[in-house]
Amino acid sequence: MDMPFTSADEITEMAAACFPLARIAATGIDEDVLDFVPWEPAQEAKALAARLRRGEIFEKGVLAMLHDLVGVLEAEIAQGTYVETCYDHSPENVSGSQSWGQQRRTPEADRLSNAFAVLIELYATLMAVHDLHRAEAVVEALRAT
Repeated sequence: MDMPFTSADEITEMAAACFPLARIAATGIDEDVLDFVPWEPAQEAKALAARLRRGEIFEKGVLAMLHDLVGVLEAEIAQGTYVETCYDHSPENVSGSQSWGQQRRTPEADRLSNAFAVLIELYATLMAVHDLHRAEAVVEALRAT
């Protein structure tokens, strides 16, 4: 089985990579989220952005806040996504279908998806660091017995 890391240095580098990701995520929240989500989630997002800017990314509650915001963004993006149906009745159309659909997003949903991508990357990296930290604690406990 191949492990995603080979040394403690790589784990440290992964944790260190969370800090610039957090700054980018905070900017994404400010620029692409606050104006396009309902008031209550916007307040939570604003609080999360402040914590990310202060570097509190490994503090208790940040993962839960990220998870909640990702869920809100997912719902808002889904609401702003629609299928545009195109028709082709020309004689040159030899396909079996006279129409096809193209998925489109509203400008607001498109902006939210920009922040969504960065928030997902930050969430995944933070989860990996937390999982590795828990695994190290379990291994140390096993070695102690």
